[in-house]
Amino acid sequence: MSGPKVVRIVTREELIAQGEGLLARVAAALEAWERACDRVNGLTETDKAAGRARLASLRQMLSADRFADVQKEVSRELAFLKDDQRDRLAKAAAAAAAARLAQQRRGEAAKALLTALDKAGAPLGDDLRTALRGAAAGRDDPAAMTRGFALLSLADDGTADRKVLAGLYKGGEEDRSLAAWLQAQPQAVDPKVERLQAAIDALAGLGEQARAQEFQDRLANLLAETPGVRRNLLADSLEIELGQMLKAARETVSRLEDIHLDLAELAQLDAAQDHAAFHQRLDAALAEPIALTRLATDVAAALAAAKAALGARTRREAVLQSLAGLGYEVTEGLTTAWVSDGKVVLRKADRPDYGVEISGGTAAPRFQMRAVAFTGPDGGPDLSRDRDAETLWCGDVTALKADLARAGGDLVIEKALAIGATPLKRIEVAGRAPGVEIARAPGLRTFKPR
Repeated sequence: MSGPKVVRIVTREELIAQGEGLLARVAAALEAWERACDRVNGLTETDKAAGRARLASLRQMLSADRFADVQKEVSRELAFLKDDQRDRLAKAAAAAAAARLAQQRRGEAAKALLTALDKAGAPLGDDLRTALRGAAAGRDDPAAMTRGFALLSLADDGTADRKVLAGLYKGGEEDRSLAAWLQAQPQAVDPKVERLQAAIDALAGLGEQARAQEFQDRLANLLAETPGVRRNLLADSLEIELGQMLKAARETVSRLEDIHLDLAELAQLDAAQDHAAFHQRLDAALAEPIALTRLATDVAAALAAAKAALGARTRREAVLQSLAGLGYEVTEGLTTAWVSDGKVVLRKADRPDYGVEISGGTAAPRFQMRAVAFTGPDGGPDLSRDRDAETLWCGDVTALKADLARAGGDLVIEKALAIGATPLKRIEVAGRAPGVEIARAPGLRTFKPR
C-alpha cells in the first residue's frame, strides 16, 4: 500500500513538551491548593510534603519517557486536588458556621442567665454583671457563666453565701449543674439562619472575606429584628442575594484556576510575551466577570495555538531530518517553505526523476504523503517506471517509521491507497535541469500523465 497515504506523526520532542506542560499545570494547581486550604488552616506540613512528593514522582515518570502514564496520572492528580480543596473548604465552612452558631447560643444563654439572676434578686457584683453582659454580646466567658449559675442556685435556695459559692466553684459541681441548665434552655435555631451562616463562611473560604463580613453584619442586624413577617422577608432576600454572590464567587474561583493553569502551561512553552500580557490583563479583569471570561477564552486559545505550533514544528523537523537521512535532498528554507505553502516537494538524490510531496501537518498531526515524478523541458520518466517508484517509496515509508521510532516518536498510517490505484502525480519543473532539488510547490505545475 504505497500509493498516496495519510499519516499521523508524533515526535518525542512534542511528547516531552506536552509532559512538561502538564507538570507545570500540576505545580500551579498545587500552589493554588495550598493557598486556598491555608486560608482555612486546612493543611498540615505532611499534606504539603505529600503533594510535592507526588509532583516529583510525575517528573520521574516523564524522565523515563512514560508519556502515557504521565497524562493519566496528571489527570488524576488535578482531579484529586480540585476535589480535596472543595471538601476541605466545605468542612472548614461548616465548622466555622457551627462555631458561630454555638457562640450565638452561648450568648443567648448568657442573656437568659442574667435575666434569671435579676428576677431572683441575686446580689450581682458589678464585675460579674459586666462579664455576663459581655458574654451575652458574644464574648465567650465560661468562668462568668459558672459563677453566675452558682449564684443563681444559691439565690433560688435563699442561701447566697459567698463561702458556699466559693466551695462550689472550686469543687467543679457548678460545671455539671451549669451544663444541665444550659441543656434545658431553648436550643431551637432557625434553619434559615443556619443556612445563611454556612453560606457566609463558605464565601469567606473562597477568599471573599470583605464581602463575607458585609453579609455577617447584615445577618447580625437581621437577628436583632423582632421575629415576624418583616424579619422573614429580610431573611428571604438575604438568602437569595447571598446565594447569587456565592455562586458567582465559585465561578470566578474556578475560572481563575483554569486561567492560572493555562498560563503555567503557556509559560512552559516559552510564550513569555503572551504570558506577561495575559498577567497584566488578569489584574485588570478581576473586578469584571465579562472581562475575566474573555481573558479565559483568549488564554485557552493562545495555549492551543502555542501547542499546535510546537507540534507542527517538531513534526516538520523530524520528517525532514529523517528523509534527509534516507537520501532526499533537504536544504535550509524547506521548513519555512512548508509553513508558507502548506506543502513541500523533495527529490530523491539517487532517483532524480522521482521524489515525494508532503502536505499538511501545519495545524494537525496528520500529513498527506505521496510519491511524485518530475518532468522538465525534455520530458519525464517513462510511465512504466512509476510502479517501481511507488514500490521503492513503500520501503522509504517503512524506513521513515523506523527512524522516527528510534528517536522516540511514531508514524501511524491512517489511510493508504494500493500501488497503482491512482496515477502517479507528475510535477512539471519549468526551466530546471534534472538533478536540481525541488524546494517548494509554488511555481510548479501539475498535469495529467500521458
